[in-house]
Amino acid sequence: MLLRQLPFFGVMFVVGLVVLAYEPDYVDRDLFFAGITVTLGACALTIVVPWWRIATGWASVIPLADIVAAGLVVASGFRASLLLVLPALWLSTVYGVWGVVVGVVAGSVAAWVPDLLEPELASTDVQRLLLLPIVLIAVGTYLYLGERRSVARRDLLGSQSALLEETLEDARRDRRLLDSILNTIDVGVVALDGDGRITIINRAHAAMVQGRLRVGDHVSAHGGIDGYGADGTTPLGVDGSPLVRAARGERIERELTWWDYGRGRRVAFRVSAAQLRGSADERAGAVVVYQDLTAEMAALAQREDFVSSVSHELRTPLTSVLGYLEMAADDPTATDSVRGHLRVAERNAERLLHLVSDLLLAARTREGAVELEHELVDLRNVVAEAVQSQLPAASAANLTVRHDLTEPCRVPGDRSRLGQVIDNLLSNAIKYSRQGGQIDIELRPEPGAARLRVRDTGIGIAPADQEQLFSRFYRAPAVRHGSVQGTGLGLHLSRQIVEAHGGTIELTSELGAGTQVEITLPMPAVDERRRPA
Repeated sequence: MLLRQLPFFGVMFVVGLVVLAYEPDYVDRDLFFAGITVTLGACALTIVVPWWRIATGWASVIPLADIVAAGLVVASGFRASLLLVLPALWLSTVYGVWGVVVGVVAGSVAAWVPDLLEPELASTDVQRLLLLPIVLIAVGTYLYLGERRSVARRDLLGSQSALLEETLEDARRDRRLLDSILNTIDVGVVALDGDGRITIINRAHAAMVQGRLRVGDHVSAHGGIDGYGADGTTPLGVDGSPLVRAARGERIERELTWWDYGRGRRVAFRVSAAQLRGSADERAGAVVVYQDLTAEMAALAQREDFVSSVSHELRTPLTSVLGYLEMAADDPTATDSVRGHLRVAERNAERLLHLVSDLLLAARTREGAVELEHELVDLRNVVAEAVQSQLPAASAANLTVRHDLTEPCRVPGDRSRLGQVIDNLLSNAIKYSRQGGQIDIELRPEPGAARLRVRDTGIGIAPADQEQLFSRFYRAPAVRHGSVQGTGLGLHLSRQIVEAHGGTIELTSELGAGTQVEITLPMPAVDERRRPA
């Protein structure tokens, strides 16, 4: 309950800070103060009340209280109708159709009542009042349908996994029952003996290989279908075949492979393999499972195309919005208060534009299409500029930033992209460091390479999370629900950019002690260098 309440509480907290900073008169308004009070009361209820002991429906009191709080804030004159979206999302995800209906109705009423009591409505108010219910309906319906699909998919995969585990457990007791069950599922299953010969091949896998492999065949026999790695281009060959690897005793964990059936038909399979043990714990064979993911991969590609397309479409209007905001802020007739609001809007628009740019770059890196400018760049200057730009944030967090940039390091590359990488590393070090911590930046030339290290004394990263930190959109569970915002794209893009420059990036961390990121970039000999950028 508390985790569901924290986003709304955090937004209201930020609203309170903004009001205190720019519009302190709102604090004296009874409705605004009542809205903040209701929010605090709802947050306290999530902590005090033992929700696990009472019926689930009673928990709806909290998001409804949030809607009331947002309505009171809006009624005070503070235009923040979008605050109503968060409790509506809560109701939609937890209570399904009922939650969508209640969230839309309650949110709309909370937004409409203050304005409908006014003698006159401006055209912008009418547009806003009509737009909010549409947004609540669209978002609530999307989340409800997405949750249903997600639950159904998890249930389906869970039932298939349970069924598969059950059949393997019963293999020694009842072979005919095992064959019957294996032949009813649409997951390909192959069992091998200790010598690498096929002992079981179910109907689904026989269809996958089009009958070219049979019981008794050795795993080295070619099934007539070419296999490729997860990138779809690297041939697996005989040694890379999942069956051959399983016969050698390897364990395979959900690896993606592609099969080429010719004539443009390719099928994606997620392959897992486990070793079978005898009564004396000796290796007795292996089981290899193939799950067809072609439809899921196609859906994933469509999602990526959608994100890329939407990001591209958002970029142009956002640039225009930023331009007009800057013009409005520079208008000599604007009051200081208006300028303050415009600057807040401008900062948030710039943040959104940065996010859109990251999404577009992520899409290009996925397609292997990172475009780089080729010039000679002195990393010392790039790092110094990045440090200078991050110093205000470090000072605000009471962090000490020490850097050693005594020697020039001229590398061929894209100055802007390399600056983006360094900004990401410094930003992460600042965001995840404790008050009073320290950040060390060291740049050293080495024979044929430039080496950059960024160390912090922050919260550190658990070993289980370190392997996935460079994956797109991944954020460690320890920070995903925390106060630090992020998209999970920074380290992924940094690695793509560094590798596009022919370099490497490595991360080491100890939970509670800090993190170090090390970047190595190729550096030409002195006689190969041109004027640095």
